[in-house]
Amino acid sequence: MIMKNKLFLLGLLPLVIALAVPSTKAFEANAYAKITSLPTTIYLADTTESDIRSYYSSLDSMSESERTGNNLLKNLKTILKNGQKYYAYDTSAVIWQMYEIVDRDWAKSPAKDTTNGTYDASTHTITNYKYGSNSNNRENPYLHSLYVNRNVENKTRAWGDHEQTQWGINREHIWPKSQGFNTDSTNGGARGDPMHLWSGNGRVNGTEHNDEFYGYVDTSKSYVTPSYENLSGNLRGTSRTLGSGTVFEPQNSDKGDIARACFYMVARYNYLANDGDTIDADNPNLEFVESATNSSSYTSSTTKTGKMGILFDLLEWNRIDPPDDFEIHRNNLLYTNFTNNRNPFIDFPDWAEYIWGNKKNVGHASPKTDSLRQPVNPVDGDVTPSGGGDTSGDTSGDTSEDTPSEGGDSAKSKWLTMPLILVPIAGGVVLLILLIVIFASLSKKNRKKVTKKVTKAIKKSSKKKR
Repeated sequence: MIMKNKLFLLGLLPLVIALAVPSTKAFEANAYAKITSLPTTIYLADTTESDIRSYYSSLDSMSESERTGNNLLKNLKTILKNGQKYYAYDTSAVIWQMYEIVDRDWAKSPAKDTTNGTYDASTHTITNYKYGSNSNNRENPYLHSLYVNRNVENKTRAWGDHEQTQWGINREHIWPKSQGFNTDSTNGGARGDPMHLWSGNGRVNGTEHNDEFYGYVDTSKSYVTPSYENLSGNLRGTSRTLGSGTVFEPQNSDKGDIARACFYMVARYNYLANDGDTIDADNPNLEFVESATNSSSYTSSTTKTGKMGILFDLLEWNRIDPPDDFEIHRNNLLYTNFTNNRNPFIDFPDWAEYIWGNKKNVGHASPKTDSLRQPVNPVDGDVTPSGGGDTSGDTSGDTSEDTPSEGGDSAKSKWLTMPLILVPIAGGVVLLILLIVIFASLSKKNRKKVTKKVTKAIKKSSKKKR
C-alpha cells in the first residue's frame, strides 16, 4: 500500500509542476480589472510602523544605486502595483462613496456618529457599513476637501452639490487626466486611482486649476483669484519661478498633499523598466518637467510621456508642508480598506529628494531606518492611531490584523510584500521536494519502474494534445 501511494504521488509530478507555475497571460488579463463595489467592514486603525517598513522591505536587499534616482522610481513601481486594486471611474457611485471614508473629516464627523453602520471603538472598526447614493438615506459626513479654507465653516459634504459651484465638490484629478491618460476609459487604472483622486471644490477644480501645471504664482502680475472666502489662497496666474507660463497655486495647506500625490503618480505609472506593462490610458507613462507649458489632451505612450510641472515648486511644497495627520490617515485607510498599496512619499517624504531633489544619487532610500511620518493625535474622535512615532515595532494597539477584511484578506498581511506569483511557486517547490525525497527512498528497481511509468504517461499526454 505504501508503495502504491508513492507511485501515485510521483505520477502526479508533471501536474504539480504545471499547476505551480501560473499563466503569465492570466495575470496580464486581470491586471487592471476594475472593482465596482466597496467593502462593508472598515478598519480605522492606522498601519503600524513595522508593517509600513515591511511593505517596502524588498528595497532593503538592493544595492544603494538601486535605491536612488530613477532606479528607486523603477523599483517603487514594482512594489506599488503588486496586488493593487483598481476602481471603476464611470457613472457608478464607487468613487463618490469612497470619499465617505477616506476624505471624511474625522474631527467634524467622528466615527461614533456613523449612522449607516456599527462602530466598535474597542476594535476601531465599522461593520455593516452602507454607502450612500442619490436615492437612499445616505451617510453624509463632512469632508476634508482640497481648495476649501478650513479656517472658516466647512460646508463640504460627501453627498452635497457635485457641480462647479461655490460649495460644490468634484472628483479632482490632482494629476489632470488630460496630461497623459485622456482617453475616457472606465476601467481600473490611473483615471480612477484614489491616491490622486481627491474630493475638491468644484469651482477651483474646473476653473482655477483645470489642467494647469502647479507652481507659485507671481502675485505682482495680473492673476485670477476667486471671490469666495472659502477659496482664498487658490491662485491662477503667471509662474513666479519661471517668469512665464500659467500655473495653478493651491492654498498653503494643500501644497504638500498635492505634491506627494503627483510624486506617487510618477512612481506608480512610469516606463523605466521592461516589466511587461502595456502603456495606455489605464497605465500611462508619466514624468516631471521644469515647465509651465502643458500640452493639449493626449494619452501617453512608451515614447511620449505624460508631463507635469513645475518640479522645482512641487519639491519645495513637499518640504514646507509635510504630511499631517489627515493625509497620513487617508493613506492608511486606502491601503487597509481599498487600494492595497501606499503612497511612499507620505510614509517617507525624503524619498522625493533621493529621486528628484537635492539628494539625488547622493542619498538612498532605507526602509529599515529612514524617518517615518506617523500620526501623533487621534483623527476621528475615538481612534488613537497606532505607532505614533514608536520605533519598537509594537503592534499591541492594532487589532485589524486579527480580523480579515472582506474577501478573506488580512488587512496588513506580510504576504502583501511578496509578489503574488511566488506564492503558488513556493507551494509547488515544497511538493516537488517532497516527491524527490519519496523517490530517493525507493529501491533501484522501483525507481526504474516509476521512471518508466511517468515517461509513458507524458508521451501519452503529448499525443492527445497533438
